[in-house]
Amino acid sequence: MYPEKRTNKVNRTSTYLAIFFMYAFTMSPLFGQTTELTSDISAEDEVAEAGAPGQAYDKGLFGDWTLRCVKSDKKPEMCQLFQLMKDASGAPIAEFNLNTLSKTGQVLAGANVITPLETLLPEGLTIRVGESDAKRYPFAFCVKIGCVARIGLTAEDLDSYRKENVATVTMVPAVTPNQPQTVILSLKGFTAGHAAMSNE
Repeated sequence: MYPEKRTNKVNRTSTYLAIFFMYAFTMSPLFGQTTELTSDISAEDEVAEAGAPGQAYDKGLFGDWTLRCVKSDKKPEMCQLFQLMKDASGAPIAEFNLNTLSKTGQVLAGANVITPLETLLPEGLTIRVGESDAKRYPFAFCVKIGCVARIGLTAEDLDSYRKENVATVTMVPAVTPNQPQTVILSLKGFTAGHAAMSNE
């Protein structure tokens, strides 16, 4: 099966990995710039309370997005928007983690999209927002819980995320390269969530 269902333990590991990504994005350049193509938290989960400094916690829910932060005695805290994408049967497939990078540069936000280890990396990751042209992003590396595409989002990209209701995220399984897998990235709550993250 592509992929196997994740356990709560794996989801906790993913949370800690997300903390690493928050820091990694602020300390290193983006790997993934967009090129045009020619052709586990749900709304029902409780928001975790903040604990000791350095601990990740869920600060708020915005539609289908969760604002995750790292507890710190200093302000602002480091936060990101998170969404777990599932297939039609409800099995977790991929994660989308959005970080604010700059308020003035060309690339304003960065996202880490984590897909299963069985992903065919040379095919890259494709994201299509609404009815706009799809964009392809390269994978940067793989870790224990999956393979990571690091993407940069411009003001135009963010505007499209605010205006649309859904985006489609497509990856290619290595075992079935002729059968790409597409999951839905809900954009419900994105505008409010991104505003809350930007104000941290």
